[in-house]
Amino acid sequence: MEGRRPGSDRRDTPWALIAFAAVAIYAALIVLLNREEVEIDFVFFSGRISKLVLILLCLGLGFAGGYLFDHWRKRRRSPEP
Repeated sequence: MEGRRPGSDRRDTPWALIAFAAVAIYAALIVLLNREEVEIDFVFFSGRISKLVLILLCLGLGFAGGYLFDHWRKRRRSPEP
């Protein structure tokens, strides 16, 4: 028992729980700070949506575009049978 006092039960730090709590607090702050509505012009129409919905829409379009580009790139690299 090097450097430990008898009777002291030292436990490992729950890093996963701390990380989850930090991400949850960060997500709550994003929601709270982006509640105001903004005017957005789509190609054929316009509307008012919250900033959070706009951020999520942009993230979704970015992920979809990245997935489609990666799929297209893999198809171009693979030899035709």
